[in-house]
Amino acid sequence: MASSFGTGIWRRAGVHVPAPRSLGRRMTVHAATALIVFAIWQIWLVSGAISRGASSAFLLIALIMVAAVAVPAAQALERRWDHLSRHALASSGLHSRFRRDVLRLWAAVLCLPFLWVNGLGLASHMIAGF
Repeated sequence: MASSFGTGIWRRAGVHVPAPRSLGRRMTVHAATALIVFAIWQIWLVSGAISRGASSAFLLIALIMVAAVAVPAAQALERRWDHLSRHALASSGLHSRFRRDVLRLWAAVLCLPFLWVNGLGLASHMIAGF
């Protein structure tokens, strides 16, 4: 007995899962772009804080944040996904983990500079008030 459904229906019904190798390369692009955005966002926030009267030590702290926190974190995430892309099999679970890590990366890039600059500014105002 022949099926009334063509083979094309079954191919379209499955969820497309990208090859794990492409996920490693895509994470490299996300990490590099995120570092650039992090640095630009941080420069903009720090220069605004300094123009409002904050200490020029913010520049040194900003440099330390990029060099000691952001770059190693991005490298670790990139190494993790390079390892996963070499050794993992393609699956929807791996792809959902990739999306979760990308979302966390961009949330950190956009929120952390704002939080630390404002937090440090608030702390310096509180110290100056004493």
